[in-house]
Amino acid sequence: MPLFLFLFLALLLPLRGGMAAPSGGVLSIGQLPGQKIPESLHPKERNPFTRREIKTAEVATDRESEESKLRAILGAMVVTGVVRGGASDKVLLGSLILEPGRDVPRLLEGQTEHLVVTAITGKEVEIQFVETEARTEPRRILIPIDLRPRVTVRLPILPDIPARPVSQGNRATE
Repeated sequence: MPLFLFLFLALLLPLRGGMAAPSGGVLSIGQLPGQKIPESLHPKERNPFTRREIKTAEVATDRESEESKLRAILGAMVVTGVVRGGASDKVLLGSLILEPGRDVPRLLEGQTEHLVVTAITGKEVEIQFVETEARTEPRRILIPIDLRPRVTVRLPILPDIPARPVSQGNRATE
């Protein structure tokens, strides 16, 4: 076994290049720091050793991203109930109870946008952003009201299994 290890190292080290000592007995370690030649770059050349700054498109403002988050949250909710009559109609949107003229509860932590339910019709709920600046067109979210029953999960039908006759011994007692 030691002979095999010796032969293996004797063959491997010259192939890996550099660990075997030259005839003088001193190991060569390559270029020393004092032997390095500095490289100068022209201003138009890219330095391969610096960290590159990735230029991204301007990030949307917080208000726009908050608006898109609110639109996504409210758009994902489904109207599950409507109460008509009384002073005004009420709508159950997810777990939120909405009435015309009332504020929509805060949906995000630290939410700065203010939402108000402006109208509830037979077909949709209209939610409007309360604007601090005068705009020509107010920002609105329209949520459709569709209370038709839907099949959300369809279970597979088992093949017909022939009924076995029930004997008196297997019947449950009443």
